[in-house]
Amino acid sequence: MAGRLTGKVAIVTGGGRGIGRAIVERFVAEGGQVVVAGRSEPDPPLAGGALFCPTDVAKAADVQALVDFTVERFGRLDLLVNSAGVQLEKPIGETSEAEWDWLMGINLKGVFLCAKAALVPMRQAGGGLILNIGSYDGFAADPDLAAYCASKGGVHALSKAIAVDYGRDGIRCNAICPGWIRSEMMDAYLKSQADPGEAEEAVIAQHPVGRLGRPQDIANLATWLASDEASFATGQLYVLDGGLTAHAPYVQGRT
Repeated sequence: MAGRLTGKVAIVTGGGRGIGRAIVERFVAEGGQVVVAGRSEPDPPLAGGALFCPTDVAKAADVQALVDFTVERFGRLDLLVNSAGVQLEKPIGETSEAEWDWLMGINLKGVFLCAKAALVPMRQAGGGLILNIGSYDGFAADPDLAAYCASKGGVHALSKAIAVDYGRDGIRCNAICPGWIRSEMMDAYLKSQADPGEAEEAVIAQHPVGRLGRPQDIANLATWLASDEASFATGQLYVLDGGLTAHAPYVQGRT
């Protein structure tokens, strides 16, 4: 039985770990042909025949080489998932210009460069999907994540602009905005806390569903958005956070 993405060709940036890796694995399972872009080879190696192309998404020449590689190998490009991202735990008063440029280069400029390079082959294919990974931090700020929050807010606005400008070409654009997802990025945060176990329990307690998100949760939504079932979905920010941002802050002692 054919999968929902049979015949579709995808690029997934940051596809070697975390959310990006889960999306790659799901796309392959659904019949897609996938090129993984990253600065280093995935470890452990990706199963299922996904190809790797070394790429720095902050460099236009690297991004164009990535798109050219994909089209030369598979003849088309239907899906682009911009999942590459980094985090910096500092308020702006402690953030250097170099740190700001580094983070924005990957988190926001990288989305711009990849989306721009994807336009020509997607038009030639009759349309496609650009799917950006945003964050609930693009709506509500966590402490000491100023540059990260700014970058994700930019991703959200850019996603809407792409959808408006290129819908006539059959190109859809959406963003998934995850909450706390159990990934390498979150593990690094927990390890930085005085009591990682207590910190994790505190985070979980903020989720009405009673658990953290999993990369597979994001991959499930990404697969639907990449499929023909979502042909009317564009310009949207899909918050997937286990209800984290749906409730007011808990007040101690309130019944």
